[in-house]
Amino acid sequence: MSTPPLELQSPTVHPVGMDSEAPRKRRGFWPLALLWLPVGVVVQAAARFLPDAGGTSDAGMWVTAAIMASSSLIVLAPCGLPLALGCRRLWRLGYRRAAWWIGIPLGALTVAASVFAGLLGPLSIAVWALLFSAPAWGAWWWLARRA
Repeated sequence: MSTPPLELQSPTVHPVGMDSEAPRKRRGFWPLALLWLPVGVVVQAAARFLPDAGGTSDAGMWVTAAIMASSSLIVLAPCGLPLALGCRRLWRLGYRRAAWWIGIPLGALTVAASVFAGLLGPLSIAVWALLFSAPAWGAWWWLARRA
């Protein structure tokens, strides 16, 4: 079989080109990449301390606690980027399931480590986040060289 003439072939559209869906999809990555670690720490703290609160539903207490914790959670946001970017690289190579299978367990480990590393300061949180993102970057490097 021969290929159709050049004028009958469908044009290739760059992902950022005329497709209006692509920029929306691309923008959805950054909020997730920046917020997964702070949200994970909040969920972990709620799971840990909510049962100890004795079932109190004092909303003022929780609002005050959230306001006081927001400054430390802002520091956590960039610490989640190395793992998110490593998984994004795997995703772009076409290994979408591998990105999820690597990202979820490493994300859970990063959340647990950041809770304990938070006792030592923000620099130790960043070091642990980089350490736990290394397998995702290693997998990307290995798969990119194989392809």
